[in-house]
Amino acid sequence: MNRVAKRYTKAIFQLAQENNILEQIEQDFLLLSDLLRQSDELDQFLANPLIREDKKMEALEEMVGPKANPMTKNFLRLLATKRRLRVLPAILENFRQMMLEYRNIVEGEVVSAVELDESQLAAIKKRLEEMWGKNVKLYPRVQPDILGGFVVRVQDVVIDNSIRLQLNKLREKLTAR
Repeated sequence: MNRVAKRYTKAIFQLAQENNILEQIEQDFLLLSDLLRQSDELDQFLANPLIREDKKMEALEEMVGPKANPMTKNFLRLLATKRRLRVLPAILENFRQMMLEYRNIVEGEVVSAVELDESQLAAIKKRLEEMWGKNVKLYPRVQPDILGGFVVRVQDVVIDNSIRLQLNKLREKLTAR
């Protein structure tokens, strides 16, 4: 995590928490994240040192609109003044991660050969929540080349319960003899 982005993220998070506007700032930041994700040009525009910061700020203010919280607008102005708008994507992601932590949520991905039904996902989620002691937000993904079973990734932990892994282990045992 970028140290500069981390400092700015902590600062806006603490200010928003003190002023009881975490959810409002989160909504503004989600809007900005969506805009950045949808437009590579916007990301390049913010990172371009040849474009004046006041022009970047004008564009951002127009994008977030009049409904944005004044603290969000002030934060963006601060970033523009300090010539730190290039780290805005990292700040937005850091803030999202801090909100998940604040809500006691971890994100995970479950990869399976076929689409899992709701009851299967619920069972996996329940087991993961017991393991982590936190709420788990699972993102399912289908990847046919694992053949069967599933692979779960939560934070830095991978639980591989795939047929592909089991076949590879069996192959290794048979060739070792």
